[in-house]
Amino acid sequence: MKRLILLSIVSLFMQDAFSQLSTRQNNDFSPKIGTRPTAGDAVLQFSFPVVDLSGDDEAGLYSGTAFTAGDMLTFKYYKTDETVFRAGLRLAANNMRINGTAADSSESNAITAFDIAENKKIVTSREYNFAGGVERHFTNNNILDVYAGGEALLGLGKDRTVSKETYVNGDITNLTTSTRTNIFGLGGVVGFNVFIAELPISLGVEYGLSAKWVFGGKTKVKEEIEVTGGADYSAEYSTQETDGFGNADEDSFGNNRQYSDLSRRAFNMDTNNSVRINLNIYFGTKSNK
Repeated sequence: MKRLILLSIVSLFMQDAFSQLSTRQNNDFSPKIGTRPTAGDAVLQFSFPVVDLSGDDEAGLYSGTAFTAGDMLTFKYYKTDETVFRAGLRLAANNMRINGTAADSSESNAITAFDIAENKKIVTSREYNFAGGVERHFTNNNILDVYAGGEALLGLGKDRTVSKETYVNGDITNLTTSTRTNIFGLGGVVGFNVFIAELPISLGVEYGLSAKWVFGGKTKVKEEIEVTGGADYSAEYSTQETDGFGNADEDSFGNNRQYSDLSRRAFNMDTNNSVRINLNIYFGTKSNK
């Protein structure tokens, strides 16, 4: 009789534990697992990369977004309780301008006819990255906030250098270089969030499949040399830093190899090239008035 009672108690305990394994509605006891976001809420997201393979020759769309220079700024918005829009943004620009005139020749500054008398240079760099996507969150009866989604990435980059060097003997060298790089990527993600106490904060993990196309990356060069009392010289060609195997593309003298015609593009696809730990901070966007 005692054995029968003991088996009955164990059986009831196992049924109670199993009912709480995946949801919180099959049992009267509902543990507090944090404040779930609802339609109209927004998210500040900070991501810490566990796996970051987001270079031009890798499939990851972008690296982390956690307080590191050059990282994406990422946000989310709950259109409904289950549908979430996600967006990322990075805008980078650098400019440098040089306009110099050489000092007169002196004992401490000997100048020859082949030295530069005037030096003018403009260097600009632009990089614009935009990411957008949507997530579908499953029932909030789950203890973990599980979701699946997709996103796209568009990246536009351009580096340009314009220089003019005038020599003491009157010769002039003009050099213009321009490098454009365009990136398009698609990714499918799955992940989950764990809410912390009753705070509007959660920690989560995200991973998935991504594919990325990289167009450009070649440098167009235009040279013009004006020689005083001699023959002028001009040339236009293209170069690239690395070849298709990732090796430096140089000639026998160690200079970038010159091409009269050059096209360059790359495609990479793989799983888990971007695995992130996410810290999400939730806040409302509408007043309760």
